[in-house]
Amino acid sequence: MRMNRRNRRKGKTAIVLAFSILLSMIMPGSRLCLAEEGTLSPPACELEEPEKEPDHYEEGMLSKPDHPESFTNDKLIFIGDSRTVDIKNAVNDDSIWSCKVGKGYNWMSSTGVPDIEDEIEDNTAVIFLMGVNDPGNLVHYINYINAKANEWQKLGAQTYFVSVGPVTNDPYVTNSQIEVFNDSMEASLVGVIFIDIYHHLVENGYTTTDGTHYPDDVSIEIYNYILDHLEEQTSGIWG
Repeated sequence: MRMNRRNRRKGKTAIVLAFSILLSMIMPGSRLCLAEEGTLSPPACELEEPEKEPDHYEEGMLSKPDHPESFTNDKLIFIGDSRTVDIKNAVNDDSIWSCKVGKGYNWMSSTGVPDIEDEIEDNTAVIFLMGVNDPGNLVHYINYINAKANEWQKLGAQTYFVSVGPVTNDPYVTNSQIEVFNDSMEASLVGVIFIDIYHHLVENGYTTTDGTHYPDDVSIEIYNYILDHLEEQTSGIWG
């Protein structure tokens, strides 16, 4: 009698094992787990969901751009006005920042660029974010940035110009003026990569704190957008 019971128990165990193997074949994501001896119940295992790939970036969150490791910028240099100051404060990265509140072409050419020019070398990205305070200096911006881009290219550096972002209620400049400025810069810059943040913000939505300046989440979005559009980028904040 004992032998019969023992044989029946072994038979039940075999049935459970076969059931578990069949379950794992039908549901490849499941783990193979044996039920307790002497029971015919299915294995009590939770399925492990595969990790989801993160989205490119969430608004207001820093994210490392997905670029091939063979591309590198050893150094990022940002030159800009008060909006650039806001980006610097929002991201707090290890790039080089030459930016000042309320400034335009005169400060950029006399102080902003000279202050960082010794830092420019091979594999440096020089990024301009200028023009919202003085779009009337359009021709000066074009001539100066083209000349500097030519110089820096010989050192192995790449120059970028980020379009002026939109405003909501700026007493000194309108979006129509900004669009004319941006279009002219894009058409006239030579050897300079143009990054169009204006249309990105207009199409995806943005807010301002005072009609001109952006809150931290928008500043971080601008920063991420710039990094995504650098020709060669794995360094800067990411070290």
